[in-house]
Amino acid sequence: MKKFDYYQPHSLKEAFGLMEKFKGRAKYVAGGTDIIAQMKQKAIQPDALISLKGIDALEGINHNGGLSLGSMTLFRSIERDPAIISDYPALAQAVFVLANPQVRNTATIGGNLSNSAPSADSAPPLIVMESKLILEGPGGRREVPIEEFFTGPGQNCMQQTEVLTQIKIPKMVPHAGMAFQKIGRMAKDIAVANAAALLVMDKKVCRKCVLAVGAVAPVPLRLKNIEKIVEGEEISQDLLDKVREVVQEEVSPITDVRSTEEYRGIVSGVLVKRAIKQALRSLD
Repeated sequence: MKKFDYYQPHSLKEAFGLMEKFKGRAKYVAGGTDIIAQMKQKAIQPDALISLKGIDALEGINHNGGLSLGSMTLFRSIERDPAIISDYPALAQAVFVLANPQVRNTATIGGNLSNSAPSADSAPPLIVMESKLILEGPGGRREVPIEEFFTGPGQNCMQQTEVLTQIKIPKMVPHAGMAFQKIGRMAKDIAVANAAALLVMDKKVCRKCVLAVGAVAPVPLRLKNIEKIVEGEEISQDLLDKVREVVQEEVSPITDVRSTEEYRGIVSGVLVKRAIKQALRSLD
């Protein structure tokens, strides 16, 4: 790993100035759990790292009319927040199976999203909750739906000088249930596949369905075609079996060191089916 400079600014303005100074040869760093590994593997070789740890405005959990998460909020803080556990359980479930307590004490939700791995555990629950991401840079501030944020494996729509500053999640409506499911090679490993579901029910009929999967496409993927199959229907075993089959047709997994394309396709359907059933149980 080549030598690099390290900076810890105390404001976004200072961070933007440093990034402009290095003219594209620097990287922002949050918890550092991903970027340091990439540098050791020589996948990236920046001249400088600009840490966001010293910027207090990027931290914190706010429950005022929905949920707002500063991008530098630790996964451990999310995991322990009682209101997130009760009101946004899919996110709490995803965080709990993310790596181990040591990593969750260091890793941040903004860093996880900015790394833009297709397998990011935080992405599917944030997608089904229709979250918005706030991006800020020298040119100003903009809001991006999370579905539009990811553009490819390890890639997103942020400009090099921009920082993900906030994740905004709308207040959950009545009669909504949600769940997250994951499978890895071993407990709390990087996902072979993951999935999340959010249902809004009117007695036995599903009025709204939002589904997302990860690690089975170039980006975390919302399954809009399959949502239409569920909405307006009673959720029966036959419907769940149909969903499982159609998910396999919608995803485009690859074979790598963690799993095969065929297995990922099969298990993605199973996980979506389980997530729907678990979301229903959360309403009881």
